[in-house]
Amino acid sequence: MINYLIFFSFTLILGMLFYILMTLRSNQGSEKGGSELLQNKLAEVSSDLNKIENDLSEFKPSMNELNRFLGGNTSTGKLGEWNLESIVRDVLPANTYEFQAQINPETTEKADCAITNSEGLIIPIDSKFYQGQYQNYHEAGSKTERNKVLQGFKRTILNDAESISKKYILRNSTSNYVVLYIASEKIIDLVTQIDNLRQECLTDKNTLILGPNALAGFLDTVRLGHYAIKMNENAKKVANTVSVLSEEFKKFDDTTIKAVRNLNQAIGHVEDIQTRVNVLGKELKKADESFDENLEKE
Repeated sequence: MINYLIFFSFTLILGMLFYILMTLRSNQGSEKGGSELLQNKLAEVSSDLNKIENDLSEFKPSMNELNRFLGGNTSTGKLGEWNLESIVRDVLPANTYEFQAQINPETTEKADCAITNSEGLIIPIDSKFYQGQYQNYHEAGSKTERNKVLQGFKRTILNDAESISKKYILRNSTSNYVVLYIASEKIIDLVTQIDNLRQECLTDKNTLILGPNALAGFLDTVRLGHYAIKMNENAKKVANTVSVLSEEFKKFDDTTIKAVRNLNQAIGHVEDIQTRVNVLGKELKKADESFDENLEKE
């Protein structure tokens, strides 16, 4: 960036000198006037140069800070971690991830993030930025130099992939792969230019390379897995409730049948009693009529 600014400054100076020469040529008729004009223009150029020099001296510390931040050091790593945390928090439920997680109890190594999938396995994620390689690629002056940068970039990524897979993959505890997160879509474009790098990392290093957009999609599938598990649990609860209700209805139906049967029996008993009452009534009536006839004969 500073080189571009210096180039622009010198271009501006050359333009001003060219303007002075053209002005002097148009005023060749007066040597004295040309001399005074030259002195005035040179004074203006000197003043402009001093101003540019002061601006550059003020601007240089800020650029140094920016280069230090984007140069692949600890601050750059923090930028990648912050970007990773932001995406994870936006997509996943709070109880499904942990930042700076110590996955392997036998070491002090900590993954930038550990997410838990619907099967209960941990998926380790480590964040990288690679700003230095990106800057070197765009500052390369020829195709040969750019290819050389890409080859070095490939070796760096393969080494990082092997390192994080060895540190974080544990049998029966984690997934059988780790995620290497690169917190820039522009740097991901560089990765895509390297033939078979993604496939080689996944096949040989058990490492999945993801950029911001791909990570968000990947995490969403993990979220849907948790959602499906929750839906299944709710479905089981509903099924259990329905089963209980079904049993209760069955019991109620059996009770109703028994009640109807008992009621029918009771009705039968009542009908028998009513029949006996009717028979007794007829017998009493006959006895009464016979009693009255005997009284009349006497």
